[in-house]
Amino acid sequence: MHESQLARKLVATLEAAVKEQGASRIKSVKVRLGGVHWVDSEAFRELFILFSQGTASEGTELIIEEAPPRAKCSQCGSTFTPYDHDPVCPQCGSREIELVAEPDLQVLEISLLMPTLH
Repeated sequence: MHESQLARKLVATLEAAVKEQGASRIKSVKVRLGGVHWVDSEAFRELFILFSQGTASEGTELIIEEAPPRAKCSQCGSTFTPYDHDPVCPQCGSREIELVAEPDLQVLEISLLMPTLH
């Protein structure tokens, strides 16, 4: 399951940020899901909650921005969102389609909670 790999990657990224910045935990994280693959945002959210248990990411507010896959027609140059795995250009009907590659997971913003100084 692709969502599982992405959720594990996000937890690892957040744990590294906590360690690097000397934070106590993550308050919130905003991510963009999409890219070439179809990512189920609800499955991703559930897996993130599961994998973050017992880490500094547990209880983090997860804000998901969905970016559906994009395709470009090789014939007419039109860009569009394909709605199935065998896309056809809505402008010219061509099947000569190139998927526009973006990362499946992009971390847009992390809000850290820093330890209080006494």
